[in-house]
Amino acid sequence: MRKLLLATLLLSITLFASSNTSMMYDTKDPLWQKQTDLQKRLPPKKLPMVTADNKGEPLTDLTMIADRQAFLNQVTAYSFLIDEDRWEDWFALFSDDIVFETTTPCFGTIRTVGKKAFRKFVDVRFRGPGSENKNFAHRHTMGNVHVAYQDKKRAEVRTYMLISDAFPDGTFKVFTSGTYNATLEKRDGRWIITRWYIEVDGTVPKSSIPHMKGIEYYPDNRKECK
Repeated sequence: MRKLLLATLLLSITLFASSNTSMMYDTKDPLWQKQTDLQKRLPPKKLPMVTADNKGEPLTDLTMIADRQAFLNQVTAYSFLIDEDRWEDWFALFSDDIVFETTTPCFGTIRTVGKKAFRKFVDVRFRGPGSENKNFAHRHTMGNVHVAYQDKKRAEVRTYMLISDAFPDGTFKVFTSGTYNATLEKRDGRWIITRWYIEVDGTVPKSSIPHMKGIEYYPDNRKECK
């Protein structure tokens, strides 16, 4: 039985590692960048991200211009809705087949696939016990919003992330920083988020991970994190 459990665990980890590089991302697509030497020096191993669009070519198609405003509005709505605990409005930003991922130093990489798994993960990780009694301002600030790719059906958006806490006694603390990486698709005339990847720069409090279909967890077990 122990051998069977060990084999199952190893298989799960192998499948997760494999899916990081092949199942979700076409690494031969020039849109997906190789890690720079600097990124490789910043553990743990990160998921792929899209390259920056530095062509500087203006949009001339009016629909494309209007689309850009629409999907950027969806991306930035993420912060306002989550900070105001408007959870159902926030969940509506994401598609039913949403892929939601996070990589956090000394915690690991978590992937949820599908709205059911995503909602369960959020309830445990973001809305843990006692969160309903929160009495301080938890702000998700976006900066350097960059459209890395756009066509008529798909967009890739990257932003910097700074999360801060302001307490009633006047104390202000930076919680962490990182990047948001969003994929959006235009479905039935509406832009919707189909993938959201949070790459966290610093350590943050750990939490339990729900054990259910659609949630994968790959822990960061480096000796520095013990």
